Amino acid sequence: MNRVSYNPLNGRLTAGRGVLVSYEGAEPRQDSNYWSCSENNANNAWNVNFSNGNVNNNNNKNNSYVCRAVTATSDYDAVPADFIASVWEAYDDCLRGKRRSAQATEYMATAGRDIPELARELWTMTYRPGTSTCFLVSYPKWREVFAASFRDRIVHHWICLRLNPLFEERFRSQGDVSFNCRKGLGTERAVEYLADGMRTISDNYHKDAWVFCGDLEGFFMSIDKGLLWYLLERFTKRRYKGDDKEILLHAVRAVVMHRPERDCVLNSPARWWEENVPRNKSLFTSPTGEPIGNLTTQLFANFLMSFFVSYVQRLYTDRNYRLVQFVDDFAIVCDDKRFLLESIGKIDRFLREKMKLTMHKDKRHLQKVSHGVLFVGTYIKPGRMYLSERTVKRMQMRTEEIRKVLSGEEVSPTAIQSAECTINSYLGFCRRRQTYGIRRKVIDAMGEVFWKYFYIKGHYDSIRTRNRYKLTLN
Repeated sequence: MNRVSYNPLNGRLTAGRGVLVSYEGAEPRQDSNYWSCSENNANNAWNVNFSNGNVNNNNNKNNSYVCRAVTATSDYDAVPADFIASVWEAYDDCLRGKRRSAQATEYMATAGRDIPELARELWTMTYRPGTSTCFLVSYPKWREVFAASFRDRIVHHWICLRLNPLFEERFRSQGDVSFNCRKGLGTERAVEYLADGMRTISDNYHKDAWVFCGDLEGFFMSIDKGLLWYLLERFTKRRYKGDDKEILLHAVRAVVMHRPERDCVLNSPARWWEENVPRNKSLFTSPTGEPIGNLTTQLFANFLMSFFVSYVQRLYTDRNYRLVQFVDDFAIVCDDKRFLLESIGKIDRFLREKMKLTMHKDKRHLQKVSHGVLFVGTYIKPGRMYLSERTVKRMQMRTEEIRKVLSGEEVSPTAIQSAECTINSYLGFCRRRQTYGIRRKVIDAMGEVFWKYFYIKGHYDSIRTRNRYKLTLN
């Protein structure tokens, strides 16, 4: 029998290995008569045998002698087929690239029964997010991550399939200055856009220009749920034209206002939070905030920052400037130093008073563009770019982890494929920087195990899996 223990972070009761026992922020129970009804095991459940009238016998729940409780079909009949199809579409989108994950595999076995039920909950606006899994990651720094159940991720994708095209229209109308969580953009494009802005505003470094880089403190933990919901509600009502607008609004509100820390299972020791995570960096000790790890959190955060972008663009009307925003990092290039200095105070006040966010006081940098600047892991200098030491160390640590995995006695095809993707991701980020020596050094440090599974393309530009291991991936 599993040992039941108390979760000190959210009051949950859990059994061994994070198995859920209680619900919605329950306090530890002292009585011994706590009742629950659940399946006996993976094959057997409470059932009635019509042969002899026996109740709670040990018949297999998949055989023909078992009668299981079912839901009346009238509710499903009321849900339009095209709406159910839209949830299936979100399910397929959620599966993309995740079919081999444990949660996806587990859910696929029940999808045929649960997707119509999930569609009914959305249609009747009774959907509520379920239990999340919470854990900590330690690199590059300690961070709290919430993983929603696969079922809830389907809802996230259903929402984003409807709102993301509208978000993209807004971002494009602002000149595409936001680069995170957008198809075809990302860190590489953000760095290139800033480098081009520094070159353009300074007339190819022939005249003075300045660049200011700022960072928001505890960004995701500082997002005000009420403000985010207000902006999303107003935006959706104005811009979304689908017949399912009210359903979409209900789903968005359920996701935004959800407090996953009150209903989660920990996959990291509770003491790690006290030892490694500041109180303002955890939902367990923060009065507001959105969970890191959800697709909706990333997209909604980008949408929220679009109002910051609008303010800066209005502030810099008729000025020669360039703005770049990536998650909670931003940079402004301008050829008027006095105006740039004056605008920093106004931006700081706007963030605090209107968006309830705080600019980090120790991460503000103002200097001439000719001196270069560090932005999202890259030093941008006139005519050249370098990786930051932090990025290099992260690359070395990740490749060392991969070397250890590939040195094991049994290496799975999935591990080989994952290693190729990870290494190519770093090499792709390095490619347009002065990094040939770094790329070669990192690859060579992996030793013989690397050459066993992979080979080099170009001048250490990318790697490929050897054919005999590619075949095992089919």
